[in-house]
Amino acid sequence: MAKLANGKNTPSSVQLSYQLLRNTTSPDEVYTGVKSFVVNLPAFEILKLGTKENLRSYLAEYNPKKRNRVHDAIRSTIEEMPQRFITRNSGFVIGATEIDVDDNKKSLKLKDPSILNGAQSQGEIRRWIEDSFGEKGPDANEEPPFFVRAEIIVDPDPDEVVETAIARNTATPVKSISQAGARGQLDELAASIKNRRPEIEIRMKETDEDVYDTRKILQYTRLLMQFSVSKNESSAERLRAYKNPEQCLTDFCEWYEVRSADPISRAKYDFTIQIAPYAIEEYEYWEKHEGWNGHNVWEETKKGGRACRRDDKSKKTVWVSPGLVFPILGAISEFVEEKSPGKWVISKPRLFKPTEMIASAVEQFRNKDSDPMQMGRDGGVYDALRIYPRTLVEVMRDMKESK
Repeated sequence: MAKLANGKNTPSSVQLSYQLLRNTTSPDEVYTGVKSFVVNLPAFEILKLGTKENLRSYLAEYNPKKRNRVHDAIRSTIEEMPQRFITRNSGFVIGATEIDVDDNKKSLKLKDPSILNGAQSQGEIRRWIEDSFGEKGPDANEEPPFFVRAEIIVDPDPDEVVETAIARNTATPVKSISQAGARGQLDELAASIKNRRPEIEIRMKETDEDVYDTRKILQYTRLLMQFSVSKNESSAERLRAYKNPEQCLTDFCEWYEVRSADPISRAKYDFTIQIAPYAIEEYEYWEKHEGWNGHNVWEETKKGGRACRRDDKSKKTVWVSPGLVFPILGAISEFVEEKSPGKWVISKPRLFKPTEMIASAVEQFRNKDSDPMQMGRDGGVYDALRIYPRTLVEVMRDMKESK
């Protein structure tokens, strides 16, 4: 794989392999001497381009603390749903002064190329590839983990390339997490977590750094929510946490707004506030549980992103994909009970064996072609993993009643 270019050492020409290329040049562009194309590129190819004309280089290139919610979202998609990256990412804009296309070889050559928009996405792709394959990168024959889409603007006027870069980087949309924080909708959530986990600061606005992603916390609590609270046993409800973290935030804010007038919304809001710190601990417990070791999950990963990550020295699992952990957390909801009004706890019976839970999850993973994304999005997986804890709860209940 070609070494990543940068602003100080941008190649004068770059050869890129592509999957699909379309000429989208308009009459106005013909008049101004511009050509435009839309291209699907293997993810590795985007790393060949520099960012000399981009208004911003990768913010976290020299300081990982500069990573923000945008970077987290990009990384999350790469790890959890790489096949959705090309759809969810707004795409790259590449500038060049000349282009030479060989459609027979599915190859194009750009002169004076630069990414005009997408430096943050490129940086996160590079970071993920280095984390996954090491500094040497993947082998030359390695299949691309996913594709990216790019708009190529070929403009012989360098000054106009600069103007295009400025125009493509001026959008500043208001972020929903910042709105929720500004309106005080996250205050009680933050206080509840702080009370049990003083070291945790949650994200209250998009620019917060070194904080816990609030959306993730709301995803975890949604998975643990009992039917008596949610009033919804549909497959869509079970999958909402994995599929739509933004909806989890939107719903939470809505519960906050109507909690005084709507008892059901009040119950959902109060449950979330009360169980949130325990949900964090539960997710962390399963994400790094030693029971994942010995199941050869790493070797069986084929699609849908990395299923787990191992420590280079100990070879032990230190991270497991949300696609595997989310269904487990959904199953653990069987152990969530209300000890007293408004006092929710996760009460696992002594008969419960975490290793059996993990073994069942690995079996489901294999049944889904070792694809963590497919596993996380399959309602049948969630139902299957609930059988074990539900059976234990029923046994314990029968034992208690027979005394």
